[in-house]
Amino acid sequence: MKGGNFLKQNKEVLCVENFRNEYKYVVRSIWAQYAADSDDQPITKQYVVLKIKNIETKSEVIHPLTEFILINWKHLSFNTMKSSAYTIVMFLNFLIDNKQYYNLKNLSQLEILHGSAFLNELTYTKTPKQTVKRHEIILTRFFDFLFDKEIINYEIKEKLVMNNSNERVVLKSPFLEVEYYQSNTHYSIHQLPDEYILRFLEVAYQLNSCISLAVYMQFFGGLRTGEICNLRVKDVQLLGSYGEEGFILNLTEDRHLRDDLNNTAGSDYIKSKRWQIVLGFKNWSKLFFEKHSSSQLPKGVSGESPLFINRDGLALSGSSYYYHFTKIKEAFLKTLRESGSSKDRLNAITLEASKWSSHLGRGVFSNLLAEEADNLYDISFPRGDKSFNSVKPYLANTSRIKKKIESKLTEFYENN
Repeated sequence: MKGGNFLKQNKEVLCVENFRNEYKYVVRSIWAQYAADSDDQPITKQYVVLKIKNIETKSEVIHPLTEFILINWKHLSFNTMKSSAYTIVMFLNFLIDNKQYYNLKNLSQLEILHGSAFLNELTYTKTPKQTVKRHEIILTRFFDFLFDKEIINYEIKEKLVMNNSNERVVLKSPFLEVEYYQSNTHYSIHQLPDEYILRFLEVAYQLNSCISLAVYMQFFGGLRTGEICNLRVKDVQLLGSYGEEGFILNLTEDRHLRDDLNNTAGSDYIKSKRWQIVLGFKNWSKLFFEKHSSSQLPKGVSGESPLFINRDGLALSGSSYYYHFTKIKEAFLKTLRESGSSKDRLNAITLEASKWSSHLGRGVFSNLLAEEADNLYDISFPRGDKSFNSVKPYLANTSRIKKKIESKLTEFYENN
């Protein structure tokens, strides 16, 4: 490599010549304008780019392979772009790590066997079958992209598949003799047993966690982590005199309160623009809101300030939120392990063996609605609506659901 000018400027522009192990591929995010609003103000979106990183100097350069991500997924969600980008980065770094074994100088020497070896390496490290299959789909499209760019000579064939009685054309995986790992030792759960919903919130409240109100909003409003992290103080409207009936949250704007972060977690943005009801539970919503306001927010805080902040007064990031949620989770599981109830101790074992994080809050909320609503009309606004004017007709239905949920959860809470 000469003078850092390692990207070839010819047919093989997508490769790195004489690539040594002090370099690696990385995934990064950028914010870029893609449109303008009615006031000619920029509308931005988070995109993914692939970069080459010099491990010694830490310098990074955007790689032309970013084109593969953008032409396929730029109109989809950031998480979709990120997932596909990580597949490509994992594959390319696999080639770098095994450069001496494969003796590859550039991508024009790429063969199907390299893709098969990468996928089997994932299986060897006990990557679940469905995950390997997902990587295989992306890798198939990547090889097709390289063929279109005249980088490789192997053309990916197509096949017809049936999907809901409709035929569609997809790319046929060229990778042969790929093994898949089968394991059911860890599985994800998407909701807590009903009898533990209030107990989990109680632990969060007693810990005086900076996200205790946020967890309440997830359990009784179904908010995503990115939506929590982008709430401002002025986005919360109290229902009732002090919030005892719940809240209405303004999630209608595509905002990101931490522009300083180069974040690829995909958890720091508002996915679905809407007004969102957070149901009240007795006086708990009031207590959680008052405690958060008095213990977590500085006096005289402005409406533009983030509702959930870190120690530096900045909006909480998605990764920080997961950290604090894990702290609550650990404390909650400890109460179950030390419980005098054999049922609690058994459930602690099950919950500890399962994969779950803050996404569980949306599952709790959806399950509560599905069980207690009489019809789809009852639950349509609590799940979120794009117009504030549509809030009022639903409030009576929301009040009915609130009373049903209160009755059900109170019974569980008092009997445990």
